[in-house]
Order: sequence, then C-alpha cells, then structure tokens
Amino acid sequence: MKGISIMKLSCREAASVCNKAEYKEANLREKLRLKLHLFFCKTCKDYYQNNRKLTGLIKKADIKPCSAEQKEIFKQHMKNGNSKTTE
Repeated sequence: MKGISIMKLSCREAASVCNKAEYKEANLREKLRLKLHLFFCKTCKDYYQNNRKLTGLIKKADIKPCSAEQKEIFKQHMKNGNSKTTE
C-alpha cells in the first residue's frame, strides 16, 4: 500500500504536472503519476484534454507576441481611458 500512496497526486498537483507536461518540463515519474491520476479522476482528465487542445490551437494560430513598443502604446491608451488604438 505504501508504494501506491507515493504515486498519488492531488488534483492541484495533477494540474501543475499537466501544465509542465505540455511544455515538456515534466520528468518520467511525474508523467507516470499524472497518468495514474487521470485514470481515476474524470475532472482532471477533462482538464488535461482541454489543455492539450488549447495548446494545439495556439500553436496552429501562430500567434505572435506584441513588441515592447506596442505594449507601451496599449498601456498608455488604457491609462488614458482610450479604447481604440491608432495603429
């Protein structure tokens, strides 16, 4: 029984490992513990599947981050209460 308790994850831990696994940061032990948890927990399994879908959609969309200059312009517009940008 002691061996099984070592492999258990809480849902909070499972979500964290799920996020790490998406970015290839989870080690083998974490991945195994996650798979075991997902086998028993439908809520976390749904979260895992939705997380993978979202990552795939973001990669497919080829979204580019804003430049530092664009961010400053947006900040100024928000500070001034302007909802429209000029660019």
